[in-house]
Amino acid sequence: MGELPEGAASLAYDGRELYAGTGPGRCFMVDARCLQGTAVLGAYAHVCALPDAAAVLEFDQPEVQQVRRDALAWWITLLGDALVCLTTLALDASHYGGAITVTRAPVPWSEDPFARIFPGTVVRSDLFCEVAPPPGPVLERYAGVAWPGGRF
Repeated sequence: MGELPEGAASLAYDGRELYAGTGPGRCFMVDARCLQGTAVLGAYAHVCALPDAAAVLEFDQPEVQQVRRDALAWWITLLGDALVCLTTLALDASHYGGAITVTRAPVPWSEDPFARIFPGTVVRSDLFCEVAPPPGPVLERYAGVAWPGGRF
């Protein structure tokens, strides 16, 4: 994947398991805060991505923009103890490969807006750390860092 932009970390997904850094399967850039700190053991990661390299869209496609807007409304209901973190899966500065929503307990995954783009798979994981939600709607990428990370 090469050198990562500031604020990004690597995560690999093989269709069944997630791996911090490089690993088997497809490699994505994620918001680094999701992997820094004290991990939430046994978290539920809803991975809306495919291990197939052909599963890619531009972040600026209308369907990707809309699903990100819809995700803001959806995860508000998860605030409190349920939500651990949320990150898009970036392939580079302009290409979307999916998203991951991480919670402490199962939630109605059928309502996850990101699953409209790529189907979701629930993976139990010890990789993810709690990330406080942004104080306002952070909707755009900055220098290729996966949403909601980055800064302006």
